[in-house]
Amino acid sequence: MTQEILADPQLASAMKEGTKGVHKAAETSEFIKRFLSGDITKNEYGRYINNLYFIYKKMESLLDQYKDDEVIKMVHFPAELNRENAILQDLEYYYGKDKIALVTSDAQITPAVQQYLDALDAAVAKNPALLIAYSYSRYLGDLSGGQIMAKRLKKHVLGLTTEDVAWEEYNGVQFYNFEHIENHMEFKKLYRSRLDSAAVTQEVKDQIVHEAVVAFDLIIATFNEIEELSKNNQFVATIGSETTSKLSGLVASAASLASSLFGK
Repeated sequence: MTQEILADPQLASAMKEGTKGVHKAAETSEFIKRFLSGDITKNEYGRYINNLYFIYKKMESLLDQYKDDEVIKMVHFPAELNRENAILQDLEYYYGKDKIALVTSDAQITPAVQQYLDALDAAVAKNPALLIAYSYSRYLGDLSGGQIMAKRLKKHVLGLTTEDVAWEEYNGVQFYNFEHIENHMEFKKLYRSRLDSAAVTQEVKDQIVHEAVVAFDLIIATFNEIEELSKNNQFVATIGSETTSKLSGLVASAASLASSLFGK
């Protein structure tokens, strides 16, 4: 029996409510707590942004492939949101041109990242509409916490101060620079309103909410993996990392800032 399309699906609200638990788990993970307190190395951040390269490359390729899907087209904003090229700029900043081929090769895909990529494939095989669970969890979090995270990186990883000319630039933090979005708050409202008017049945709505929880669990797994890699210093070295030690500070404010990174 064919299910009816919901008249008022309220999909954005359902995803926000459905992911509260994993959202909290993500923002209180050890890696994110250290990130926000300024206690990460350049190599650790390099691994983090390297992971995101593979995730966004795959996700954005699939979103483009299924851009005519009735649900996906409601929130498909490639000009405004796509991050692959921005991440490539950051990778070149941290690793140099000579290592770009190395860090973007499939050999650098870690087990946790591969699980994420496999989940994307499994989702579209079931229903392409499930992709929006991943785009929602990634893009709205990036928009919510981007400016705060960029400032944390500039201060604690790049060693800049507000007096430096480079502070106002995006060298090394292009990932957080949504240059085609003038007002982040207004754009997020638009994105949520589009989600809330998506043509979905109750079954598909429930599947999307479940997949959003899966997306959070998978990204948490990549955070935990970075922690394990860090213990054994199993990283491709970033430029100047041999003499870069951990920079710490602002521990007390880390918890309150964590919600901004994954805010929706």
